[in-house]
Amino acid sequence: MNTGTLYGVGIGPGDPRYLTLRAAELLRSVDVIFTVISAHAEDSTSRRVVEYLKPRGEIRLLVFSMSRDQGAREAQVRANADAIIAELRAGRDCAFATLGDAMTYSTFGYVLNLIRAAIPDLPLEIVPGITSFATLAARTETVLAEHTEELRIIPSFRPDRAERLDFPRGSTTILLKTYRSRAALLDRLERENDVEIFYGERLGLEDQVVLTGMDAIRERPETYLSLLMVKKR
Repeated sequence: MNTGTLYGVGIGPGDPRYLTLRAAELLRSVDVIFTVISAHAEDSTSRRVVEYLKPRGEIRLLVFSMSRDQGAREAQVRANADAIIAELRAGRDCAFATLGDAMTYSTFGYVLNLIRAAIPDLPLEIVPGITSFATLAARTETVLAEHTEELRIIPSFRPDRAERLDFPRGSTTILLKTYRSRAALLDRLERENDVEIFYGERLGLEDQVVLTGMDAIRERPETYLSLLMVKKR
């Protein structure tokens, strides 16, 4: 039996209307759709996006460990990759539906290398998706970058990294994964001049939050699906 095709599908920030036509076409047609749920969550945003399409295939939820133990995280990724490999080897076409873009800080990247190692001639297509920072720029009507400005993307989930950050003039800095570090990041930003700060939370969902201003951002409880955008003129 021939190996099934793997599709890495970026599904955007959470609003199913942000799906590309190609993403919708594939998610409706494949045999199995793998997507992600947090270990202690009762619901999955990515599953709700997929279900909106009423796909013909089976939806399978994968848990990715958030443990501080690297061995535990790697074992979970290996188990998830093995589940996908088994379906592909059985000849089933599989999609991995991931929030945002499939190749930008995505859980899809964790499993892709393992699957490629197990199936060297893997039939593969990757469908790009709208990122959270593109959504925040749209919601705030703010140009991410133009002319000679720099666009920088930094994973910022560790508070101890805040003091090492710089914010060059003529740059836009995206601080992703701020759910554990936002207070430290804001403390660092208070020492900057000529910066605009934008905060986005659960973008593309019904309960999304978009804020500007240090005090308003500080008052929000920290949450997983959140980011900061900092523009230095």
